[in-house]
Amino acid sequence: MDDKPTLGLVGLGNLGRAIALRLLGAGYRLLVNDRRWEVAQALELHGATAIPTPLLLAEEVDMFLTCLPGDEELFEVYIGPEGALEHLRPGATVIDFSTASPMMMQRIDREARLRQIDVVDAPVGGGPVEANSGQLTMMVGAEPAVFERMMPLLGVLGREIYLVGPPGMGKVVKLINQLLAGVSLVVIGEALALAANAGAELATVYEALRSSTGGWKLWRDVVPELLRESGEVSFRLELMKRDMELAMRLGSDVGSPVPMTALAHQFYVAAMARGWGQLPAHEVARLVGRLANASFSASSARGDDLLAAE
Repeated sequence: MDDKPTLGLVGLGNLGRAIALRLLGAGYRLLVNDRRWEVAQALELHGATAIPTPLLLAEEVDMFLTCLPGDEELFEVYIGPEGALEHLRPGATVIDFSTASPMMMQRIDREARLRQIDVVDAPVGGGPVEANSGQLTMMVGAEPAVFERMMPLLGVLGREIYLVGPPGMGKVVKLINQLLAGVSLVVIGEALALAANAGAELATVYEALRSSTGGWKLWRDVVPELLRESGEVSFRLELMKRDMELAMRLGSDVGSPVPMTALAHQFYVAAMARGWGQLPAHEVARLVGRLANASFSASSARGDDLLAAE
């Protein structure tokens, strides 16, 4: 007899859809919902059941999963007038994969406790490719006993799974990750621009630094994309801007200054003003290069075209 819990997933963006497919492949019964009804229905071809609203979905599941854009959507799905918490049965579990504020996650946890519902705060590192292969990094905020109970499910999705504290702390660690990544992309643009303006061949610079102290993971992953002007969008620039704003808000809330984040954030604001929001987040590095009158490839056509479209 199959003793797997019935799962519900709300939010079928690029990451949410990949998570759904991974869970379906692992044999879970999965109910899905998204504001775009056609996206939810499309997953029925893979064995999911599309449900019209989060509220109706909550009534049918043992575990309620969400992968949503931010605080506003989390409030609407969990706590608002049609909130799911009122319709989950006592003993159910909430697992949230979203990048959002720790304060919202803590509020959801408080409301859930009143209804005897456990909360797992599980933002992830990685994207659809890693979700499809079960290679996500997961920064989990949960009570230790709940964490252990959820490990079979989390292990389907993640390769590196860390218990970092209670609900809300997963969001803290994820925002620190985003702060580091967002600032680093600007620094990579600055470094490449300096190298180009000094007459260095950028492919050679990349190779020489790849295994040195300056060749950290983001350098290894991003610089090849910038040099070949890849059009693949794994994480949109507008989302990195949002995450850096969340990190700055967290800094304000706990009284911890984040001056480098605030400065780097302005480059994302400038990129958004140029209409670059849908481009990959690493394109902010190209903006830094253009401001220094530096090209990151033999052809600067893409950068020129983007600036011409302002």
